[in-house]
Amino acid sequence: MRRLTVFLCVFCLACKKEEPYTPQQLSPVPAIELISVNPASVRQLTDTLVFVISYTDGDGDLGDYHADSLSLWITDLRFPLTIRYHIPPLAPAETSIPITGELRAVLSGIILKDEQATSEQAVFTIRLKDRAGHWSNEVFSPPIVILP
Repeated sequence: MRRLTVFLCVFCLACKKEEPYTPQQLSPVPAIELISVNPASVRQLTDTLVFVISYTDGDGDLGDYHADSLSLWITDLRFPLTIRYHIPPLAPAETSIPITGELRAVLSGIILKDEQATSEQAVFTIRLKDRAGHWSNEVFSPPIVILP
């Protein structure tokens, strides 16, 4: 009987209650990362730049149904000149779910600031705003060569 009691005590101590799984809480403030910018050099007014941006948002309120809502901002730091883009909703508006993914933004009409220059380098910043008005972190592109 004593062996059975010791066995049951050891058995009970060895068992541990499993905690229910809860996913890691993500911030409701969007976070972005620049995956790539291509090409590394462009001819003014003819070539386009393609930015690939990854995003994470804890409550899924990125994008908007209203086309007037311009929530992706790319700024050419030489001027500064900001181009704003509309992003359609990336998750249903009625839900509050964490989302991650990638966005592509195409920038065209890039010009030389100095018309006499044989080339210039341009750095771009990118940031994103959700429907609640939270701004993401700001990311910087590598220098892009602008050619005549």
